[in-house]
Amino acid sequence: MIQLLFRAFSLQKNSFRRPTLKRIFIVLIVVPLLLIHVLVTRFFLWLDTIFYADFEQKSVDNTVFIVGVPRSGTSFLLNLLANHEQQFTAFQLWELVFAPSILQKKFWLFIRKIFPVKTIQSFIEKLFFKRMKGIHDLGLSSYEEDEFVYLYLLKSAYLMFIFPELEEIHELVYPDNKDNLQDRIYQQQFYKSLIKRHLYVFNKDDNKYFLSKNPIHPIRLDSLTTVFPNAKYLLLERPLEKTIASTISLNNNLYSYFCSIPNEHQTMRQETIQMLIQWQLYIKNFNQNSDWNRLDIDFKNMVKYPSNEAQKIHHWLQLSINETYQFFLNEQDDFSKNYKSSHLYEALSDAELALISN
Repeated sequence: MIQLLFRAFSLQKNSFRRPTLKRIFIVLIVVPLLLIHVLVTRFFLWLDTIFYADFEQKSVDNTVFIVGVPRSGTSFLLNLLANHEQQFTAFQLWELVFAPSILQKKFWLFIRKIFPVKTIQSFIEKLFFKRMKGIHDLGLSSYEEDEFVYLYLLKSAYLMFIFPELEEIHELVYPDNKDNLQDRIYQQQFYKSLIKRHLYVFNKDDNKYFLSKNPIHPIRLDSLTTVFPNAKYLLLERPLEKTIASTISLNNNLYSYFCSIPNEHQTMRQETIQMLIQWQLYIKNFNQNSDWNRLDIDFKNMVKYPSNEAQKIHHWLQLSINETYQFFLNEQDDFSKNYKSSHLYEALSDAELALISN
């Protein structure tokens, strides 16, 4: 990380790392605060092993991974299922950011009981998440992708937004391969320990499935299936020409938090296209050559008739649907009939579409 900080700026005209005021603030203030947060969290994770050592006994066999390239409906599916709270449990954003350890979870749950934190929570959400509205709606109490946990190893793909254009960071978004597999397996073992901590607090009776959604899951399938051999997988597929264009727009918004985006940044656009093509090929090859416990989810059917896919998944997992959750599913069907995304993005050019078809 120290080496990355020395490379955090670039004097090239069209670089994302130009030393603008925003960039200087991020590198000199935000990144050090992030590192302090990582160190403090790792300390509390260590304390868990002393005060709550029995969390290691929790089983992760009932884990369901939602797998799909970015912008393929994985967030929608996570929320569709996680709202059946009698059958599923999942990370919420506040837990990922502030409370990965058991001690931290118990502390913040106690604070939420004795203090009215909704006003503070609303302020934080408006301050930090406003520009993501309509693209990827965020809230501290929302069920969220768990890529954030890898920041505690400084191995998260999110680092590419903080340190763009650096090859050693881009390696974090390369698919599992013989050169990185052992490191990826170590990352999944750390991730498994965080899932066990969540289950220790939020699934004491061991009667729920743990749901995991992460846009980087598609390139970690070798390491995921090694560390979670008994887990189940929901595979979402959507045409690349739709997911790529939307991902480029999303990435631009994320880069804008940490960089001043130059007027000409076609290189980053091309890298995103090539990256997602590579991811799709990896999923296809893994699918053909691996025996994994998966259920294919139809994207079009899911967004048109969410209840159909939810019922199919419950049947596959041998789970019942109660009256309250069925009412929720009916509401989702009604909502989907009239839903129009407010996320506007530039369509791919003919030349870019040709790259996908090839």
